[in-house]
Amino acid sequence: MTQRVAVIGAGLSGLSCARILRQAGCYVDIYERDRIIGGRMATARLGMATFDHGAQYLTARSAIFRAYLEELEGMGYVARWDPRSHDGNGGQLSQWYVGTPGMSMIVRPLAESVRIHTNRTAHTLESVGESVRIWFDDQTSEGPYAAVAVAVPAPAARLLLGRMERLADAIAPVRMSPCWALMVRFDDVTMPEQDVFSDMSDVIRWIARNNSKPNRSARGETIVVHASPNWSREAEDAEPDDVAEEIWGEVCQILGLPPVRPKTLSAHLWKNGLVDESLGETCVFSSEWNVGVTGDWCIGRLGEHAFESGNRLGKTIVEAIL
Repeated sequence: MTQRVAVIGAGLSGLSCARILRQAGCYVDIYERDRIIGGRMATARLGMATFDHGAQYLTARSAIFRAYLEELEGMGYVARWDPRSHDGNGGQLSQWYVGTPGMSMIVRPLAESVRIHTNRTAHTLESVGESVRIWFDDQTSEGPYAAVAVAVPAPAARLLLGRMERLADAIAPVRMSPCWALMVRFDDVTMPEQDVFSDMSDVIRWIARNNSKPNRSARGETIVVHASPNWSREAEDAEPDDVAEEIWGEVCQILGLPPVRPKTLSAHLWKNGLVDESLGETCVFSSEWNVGVTGDWCIGRLGEHAFESGNRLGKTIVEAIL
């Protein structure tokens, strides 16, 4: 009999987990609280412009993730990015990869053959005999499922696990920080020739010319700025418009930009955008409830860590229920 399995969260870890489950013959439901999938791999569209406002690039240190990116590269979904830095090149210790024409293309093949429900915010997991039921914020529920994979940031995962205290306690050491992202568009080239800047001040952690990435629009200029963890934490409850003005003012001062008003200036808060302290395990699974948790924060802080964690949890669930 085909087993029904649910995945909560449609980011890179959740979707890589879902692919393994589907390949094993499971019927997979994915529940995502946002209206789009991808998590920090999502691509934002503001007017006619697109921005990679979350993950800026990917590396591939592990063989399993390198093979996946090479597969995507062959399909035209991924390309290598070699931005100019202060020394005339990217200065990367390893090759950088980006989705084309946006980072969201990284997860596109993973979403095939699974049923994705967006705008569904899971609230609690309930153990019912040998199965699991999911309760949502709108008081509805889905299930029963033979197993559930929780693929959301660690703080949200702990709340979702509720009475499954041993599982929730297992991920308690994880620490994550917020990150404000700023998206800026100009009709004309405004930035210096350099494509990327990092650790520019106590406020600014990252600046990138988004349209310097392969297969982006050559019209005008799009810029993505990430604020530092400390500043983002202090401004976590601020209004996005106020945050946008303050971050952009800092960027203009640092780079000595002309007083030209951007056509687009918009800020987005990644509430758990950065991993301060990871768990140090590939994933966590409870055979008592057939519930597991996955995310980049299990192993480290990179996109490839999310993929590896989801891949491992998928295999663990398959071994447990099939």
